[in-house]
Amino acid sequence: MQNIHHDMALKRIILLILLSVGVMTVGAQEKFNPVQFRANLHKRIVIEAQLSQEESEIFFPIYDEMKEKQRAIHKQMKELSQLKPASDAACKSVILKRDKLEMQMKQLESSYHNRFLKILSPSKVYDILRAESRFHRETFRKMAKKCH
Repeated sequence: MQNIHHDMALKRIILLILLSVGVMTVGAQEKFNPVQFRANLHKRIVIEAQLSQEESEIFFPIYDEMKEKQRAIHKQMKELSQLKPASDAACKSVILKRDKLEMQMKQLESSYHNRFLKILSPSKVYDILRAESRFHRETFRKMAKKCH
């Protein structure tokens, strides 16, 4: 009986190793380029929101500042999710910290949306948010297709 469990455990380990190698191979074939991603996102926003050169020069530094702050919050959230805490009290603490970070994220977005509305028309801000959402959705779909 113990040999069966040992054999199954060994097979699982081998399978995990093979999957890991496969994922690393796919990742090595085409690495994520954050500079290119940002440039493509900016281009999409300019086109869909029909931003002028002047509007772009005013908007994108503020937008990129927001994105940088969002990345910092996402990093904190990811760090909280790396390993499951050992106790219920620690789990509760992580849940509450994540909730707080998610609220910070929404407050950050709201604050920056208000800043955007001071420099651009509501219609353009709406188009920017829609363009950003579409861009992310399409990009992740493309990445998912490449992985499968």
